[in-house]
Amino acid sequence: MDRLSNIAAFVHVAEAGGFAAAAKRLHLANSVVSKRVKDLEDDLGVRLLHRTTRQVRLTDAGYRYLEHARRLLHELEEVESQLRAQNETPVGDLRVSAPVSFGVRYLGPAIAQYIEKYPGVSVRLTLHDRLVDLQTEDFDLAIAIGTLESPTLITRKLADSRRIVVGSPAYFDKHGRPTRPQELEHHNCMSYSNLNEGKSWPFLIGGRRWLQPVAGRFSANNGLLLLEAALSGCGLAILPTFLAGPHVLRGELEIALAEFEEPSLTIQAAWAHQRHMSARSRSFIDHLAAYFSGSAPP
Repeated sequence: MDRLSNIAAFVHVAEAGGFAAAAKRLHLANSVVSKRVKDLEDDLGVRLLHRTTRQVRLTDAGYRYLEHARRLLHELEEVESQLRAQNETPVGDLRVSAPVSFGVRYLGPAIAQYIEKYPGVSVRLTLHDRLVDLQTEDFDLAIAIGTLESPTLITRKLADSRRIVVGSPAYFDKHGRPTRPQELEHHNCMSYSNLNEGKSWPFLIGGRRWLQPVAGRFSANNGLLLLEAALSGCGLAILPTFLAGPHVLRGELEIALAEFEEPSLTIQAAWAHQRHMSARSRSFIDHLAAYFSGSAPP
């Protein structure tokens, strides 16, 4: 256990960027954390950290060791959580964050099934069009869409969703259908203002990512509003299929530039890896994974 404590101390120092911050996370004295990292280095016979009075930096060996140490701790935490969950009944408040449009469209029925199955759990769902900080904010887990690269998070895939350019049949009849991303310059393109790339739409051209500048007379910070505007013939929108897909299937919207689409977005559950996963969190994630495997967004 001392060896694992030393490894955990090193990982926390590397992620927090210093001994004081790591000690605060671990609720230990700075001297204890420093000794654990030194004991680990002595045991390995290599220097993992460069220490100065102002900062702590990983050595080349430290970078290599950190990758494997994180994986080891994650796997151990997973096994321990699974063993604990076998003897726990899901109870208590479950605090979940999710994107607004996805939550409105899909999470109501999924949560209704869950709370019927687990009467001891109350779900507190908050909808944000941002990824909450699961280390510091009061959430057990979050539903996220797209790539997550934070080393402090563990994720589980729930479903995939394409991102498609859509317009109404009436819009295409009146304004024509673009055949190349560059032709979007001549169309009214409605932007999702929460994305940094909102005024440039991503495509793949010749295997390379291409950001096509677009302009239009309407932008919004909510995908459902853009969907309604597209349905009304206002212009083109780039939307996930979990929003636009049912309307495409009914012929109310049509897809343009499908051959230039980027790979599908991943819809996933995310949680902080330092936090013990409760039986209610694990059961909820298992429920969502099963729910969307049988009725995934189109």
